[in-house]
Order: sequence, then C-alpha cells, then structure tokens
Amino acid sequence: MGNRLLSLAAVTGLATASVVLGPVSAASARPVICEPGHKAATWTSLTNAWVITHAKQINIAQDSTGTYTKTATYRKTVTSGREITAGASYSASWVISSMDAHISGTLTKSGEKTKETSESVTFNFNKPGTYVVFSGVKKAAGWYDAKTCNNGGTGFINKGSGKGHSWNIQTEGAVKCTESPASGTAKRAAKSYC
Repeated sequence: MGNRLLSLAAVTGLATASVVLGPVSAASARPVICEPGHKAATWTSLTNAWVITHAKQINIAQDSTGTYTKTATYRKTVTSGREITAGASYSASWVISSMDAHISGTLTKSGEKTKETSESVTFNFNKPGTYVVFSGVKKAAGWYDAKTCNNGGTGFINKGSGKGHSWNIQTEGAVKCTESPASGTAKRAAKSYC
C-alpha cells in the first residue's frame, strides 16, 4: 500500500510539473514592444535656417528716405517633400508630418513650394545707403530612418530612409549693407545679396 501511494504521488507530481512547465514555454514568446502598424522615424542632422527666396539691392539717396514699396526679384525655390534614399517608401505627407513634430512651428504640407515670381516689399528707409529688400522662409530639412511595427507588435518591418524638407515661417524686409545683423536671422541671410 505504501509503495502504491508513493507511485501515485510520483505520477501526481509529474502531472503537476507538466502543468507548471506549460506557462514557462509560453512566456518564452517574443514580447510586444510596439503598436501594430505604428510608424516611427528617427531624425538626424535636422536644420531650421533662413533661406532668401526673393532679393534685390537698391540705393536710397540722401534726400529720398521714407516708406517705399520695392520689387524683390525671385532667387530661390523652397519645396516641401521628401527624397527616398533606401528601403521602403514612406509617403511624403507622413515624412513632413513626422518632421513637423520635431520643429518649432507648423511646416508647409507636402507638394507646396515658395513663389517663383517677383514680390513687392514695403519698408521704411529712414537713412540713406545701400539696402537689400528681401523675402524669405525658414527652411527645415533633415535625414530620417523610418520603420513600421509588425502585425504582432513584436518588431519592426518596412524600414526606409531618406531626406525631408519644408518651411514654416515667411518674412520680408530690408537690410542695410553696412549693418551687422545677428547670426541666424533673415537679415543676416539677406546680406549675401549686398
């Protein structure tokens, strides 16, 4: 009888052990690390600098100061979009939206570009001298690595990379060619046309 109980206990112990081992093998499945279908991008070399799109140098004579409207000639185009370097193709709209989250100010939507015609700029020229009237935008640009979470949420697929570019602020004005504007300002960028 004692041996029979011992055998029964051994069988019960094995059954219990097999029940305990079940969840351990299930726990070895890959953990969920992301939401299925979620797209994510890492941005590098992200810049946000003034680009002069229209500029013209003018001379204000000693006796002709005052407020005038001058025509700034078209110089450069800034576009909003993306270029694919490698891997999966992420839509330009998604790329610009992702870059927007890392830039102060709302970026212009994909597919738009700055004006390619001359623009009128009104400015108060209160001192004689040589000026540059200008119009410009703050251009954002950078490189991205993007990826999409797989259906199980256990890893990333459809990896791709490329460059995104857009702009978010437009300004106009004039800079006197003898002044020294602060670095990083639109006036400083416009001085290259003096």
